[in-house]
Formats: sequence, C-alpha cells, structure tokens
Amino acid sequence: MTPSPFVLVSDFDDTLKISHTTNRLKTVIRGLFAKQSYAGMSELFQEWVNENPFVLLSSSPLWIRGKIGRFLDRHAFPSRTIILRDWLRQKDVLAYKLRSLSNLEKKDKQPFIFIGDDAEFDPEVFARFREEFPTRTLAIYIRRMRGRPLPEGIVPFHSAFEIALAEVAAGRLKVPQVARIGKAVLDQKDSDLIVPYFAAAPSDLEISDAFPTLAKLTEQMNQRYEKIRQDRQRKSNA
Repeated sequence: MTPSPFVLVSDFDDTLKISHTTNRLKTVIRGLFAKQSYAGMSELFQEWVNENPFVLLSSSPLWIRGKIGRFLDRHAFPSRTIILRDWLRQKDVLAYKLRSLSNLEKKDKQPFIFIGDDAEFDPEVFARFREEFPTRTLAIYIRRMRGRPLPEGIVPFHSAFEIALAEVAAGRLKVPQVARIGKAVLDQKDSDLIVPYFAAAPSDLEISDAFPTLAKLTEQMNQRYEKIRQDRQRKSNA
C-alpha cells in the first residue's frame, strides 16, 4: 500500500548540517564555511521525500540561500523549497517560524512531518502548530543537541536511523529503505558526523520484534552509540 502524501518540513542548522547552534560564534563561522552533513540524513530524505514536497524552513539569513542550496545539492538531498528569514524585518525567530508554518498550512492541504533540533525553538514551534492543527501533524522529530525536556509526543533522535525506525513502524518507509539508511550511518567512520561532541550523548535503541530483519542493524547502532559514549568518557577523564 502506498503511504499517504505529506509535506516534510525541516530545519537546517544542526538538523541537516552540523553547525553548533549552541554557540553563536561557531554557528556564524560554520554557516559560512562548514560542509559537514549528518551521516545518513541525505539517504533518509531520499527515501522519505519521494514525490512528497520538501520544505526547508530556516532562520538563516536570505543572503546565504545559495550556500544552503549548494550544500543540499552537494550532499544529494532531494529538490526542495527554501524559506529563509529577513534578518532586518523578521528579528523574532519564534514569530518568524510560526508565521511561516501558518502560511504553509494555508497553502498545502496535506498533513505535515516536522524535523528539527532542540538547540533553539523548533520543539516549541512544531508543538504549537500541532496544538492548533492536530489532524495536520503526522510526526515531530527533534535532534537531541542540548538534551533538554521536550513537549509531550515529540520523538527525540540522535541519528537518521532512529527516524527511519519510527517511520517504518508508521508505514511510511519499508524495511529495505531503513536498512539503507542504517548502513549509511554505520559506514561513517567519523563519529562526530553521527553525534557531534557538543551534542547530548546518545541512548540505546530498543529492538522491535515487529521488524526482526532490522534487529542486527539496531544492535550494531547500539554498539556504535556505546563506543561514542566511551570515547567521550575517556576524553573527559583525560
């Protein structure tokens, strides 16, 4: 059965690109020069988007639209609509994102899936949209950067594989697609491109009986997460 269509709305910094938005100076520098994408995210979006609209909603300034587009193309993200903030006229990030989502809701009649991170306002923005339009919100995924408390019903994640597991359970991805995404994450040798050093440490994933063919991948991901935690502990003790 073909999954029902939806609109995928994603943040950019520290959701797709490693930007360190918990540090303002590093965010500006990385916004101009950094080229790292989180492991497995482009594979996730390739499998996820298909014929569905993909909207990138970022509080980044209008003048780096070209850089964002080139970054997404370089990492093979699907075609998209990019919405950016006018820093002179739209100084309030929270209000800007809420207004942008309101405009999207009026334009598109399909339900939405949201993906962002907890470094700034994404959890609150997406949760407020869900409160106002509960039938239009299929899922909210938030990358754990600060590890702060999240509104109820939001799905936290550390890697693309975790989203893929949730989406196969929801019937919007198939097992082979999830396996491809998981392999892309595990094949990344640099752990900082999976969970950066400045992000909250990852927790182990539960292995579902519903998809036994994904059990080995999940176990391997937990082993990788354990190595990341051990490496951090060694560095903190050094």
